[in-house]
Amino acid sequence: MSNPRYFELELPTVDNSCTGTTAVLTAGENLAFGDAVYVKAADSKMWLADSDVVTTMPCVALAAAAISANALGRFLILGFMRDDAWGWTAQGLLYPHTTGGNPTQTRPSGSGDQVQVLGIAITATIILFNPSYELVEIA
Repeated sequence: MSNPRYFELELPTVDNSCTGTTAVLTAGENLAFGDAVYVKAADSKMWLADSDVVTTMPCVALAAAAISANALGRFLILGFMRDDAWGWTAQGLLYPHTTGGNPTQTRPSGSGDQVQVLGIAITATIILFNPSYELVEIA
């Protein structure tokens, strides 16, 4: 009896790329590669997640390319993302930024901030995006 073949996901080998589960969705505003986004209830579009604002959370995806407002684009739902300009600390957790944009390794700490773990840095330039949808609000 042979072992079943499992789904294997390779790390991205090209700058500004990702491997994993993606979806084509509509951006609500101009987005850059790697921007953390949430789904706005009013229009079902992807907007920048901001951990300072409870209504812009939780983050559900990362922009897999630069996407213009009101345009369809690819979003990483689960998987690996690479950007050679990043300088992550390997094994460090990732969080939505307090001003929107790419994730950060600085945990939000201000009163009312929403803390959500988005994943972990695999190397200085590659992250595993595997978001938890559990939020903790800083008192």
